[in-house]
Amino acid sequence: MEADVSRAEPAEIMHDSGLEGPGSGEACASCELDAAGGESSASSHASSAEGAAAAPVVDLAESRARIDEIDAHIIDLFQRRMRISRDVAAYKKATGMQVFDKAREDAKVARARELADDEFKVYMAPLFDLLMEMSRSYQDNILAHDTQLARDARVVGRAEFPASARVAVQGVLGAYSHIAATELFNEPEVSFLSTWEDVCDAVESGAAEFGVLPLENSTAGAVDRVYALMRSRGLFIVRAATMRIEHDLLAKPGVSLEDVHEVFSHEQALRQCEGFIAGLPGDAVASVRANTAMAAQAVANSPRRDVAAISSAACARIYGLDVLAHDIQDEGDNYTRFVCVARKPALYGAPTTSSFLIVTPHIAGALHRVLARLATLGINMTKLQSRPIPGREFEFMFYVDVQCVPGDEAFDAMARQIPTLCEVCRYLGSYEEVSC
Repeated sequence: MEADVSRAEPAEIMHDSGLEGPGSGEACASCELDAAGGESSASSHASSAEGAAAAPVVDLAESRARIDEIDAHIIDLFQRRMRISRDVAAYKKATGMQVFDKAREDAKVARARELADDEFKVYMAPLFDLLMEMSRSYQDNILAHDTQLARDARVVGRAEFPASARVAVQGVLGAYSHIAATELFNEPEVSFLSTWEDVCDAVESGAAEFGVLPLENSTAGAVDRVYALMRSRGLFIVRAATMRIEHDLLAKPGVSLEDVHEVFSHEQALRQCEGFIAGLPGDAVASVRANTAMAAQAVANSPRRDVAAISSAACARIYGLDVLAHDIQDEGDNYTRFVCVARKPALYGAPTTSSFLIVTPHIAGALHRVLARLATLGINMTKLQSRPIPGREFEFMFYVDVQCVPGDEAFDAMARQIPTLCEVCRYLGSYEEVSC
């Protein structure tokens, strides 16, 4: 017969482990001395404290042995609970019930708090939240939901990343997206387009096989318009590249820093160099251009000699400009992450990262349940980016990066389970991360 450890009284545990409660052992020697008019209370208690520090009051090995014994019972009880949970899953499948039953789980936590001693009540909610999350994950795995994500994952195949391809980028010759494309492909056939929307159109229509888009910067943050395109277009990320960005201030030959009154660049580059612009001697103002390379081109074509561009050293060579100042970004470690998108998902090279767009129900704890499920499945999340949902006030969608890919056991379990916790769960692709 198993020991009923759940009903053991705290006093019994203290006694068995060698711990004595108040009044259970000998009286404090210093108190007896005080009563007899002996040494002062402060002095004797200090001496007693020193003695306590010198001699442990518990046998650590014995305590750990007792904990190990209790843990063995916990493991047995947990497995029995999960086997019953399997029966519950079968019932829910037969009757069409949802796995998550909020009323039932709230009642379970409330009951656990009632049964627990006062000092342990605070731990009941996280304990039972974890137990019930593992039970839900087990049930979802048994039910084997055929979600859209699971279907998408099944058709993703491995392929060799092409050395040459038709690649669309936004901007002109020398743009950072152009540089990223030349790093991603050995011999890209690059087409330069006016906007990021045009890049997506080219890929969707088949005019380009791939598109290269800047997704986020380590200083200025996410590129919101590109995130919006990832949400609205049916494209997939097939590779990602992180490139160190070194901004230079470019101007026509013979122009000095003191001559500059207006600085052209992309809004992200201007944001990354705000401190430098503010320190220019000519009280220069910032002027937004569609692209850093287009800013350099505009300076080269302008009749004015009081304008400069924040761009790259490559653009200085391309457009015949001088570098007035090098590496001018406010943060020395300034990186931009570019994504290569295609019409269909594919596993090129050695992919390690998968991306998703999710929308959770607008109720308390909805996002927590998604994150808890990832933790239960042992999946490492490397990014969680929130974005407002258009037309839904103060509601948000989330972009999630995780370190697993189709074919991994954890990914396949996630593909069946995570969509059941979300209103929307859209697969954005699995890919290799490279550094330029």
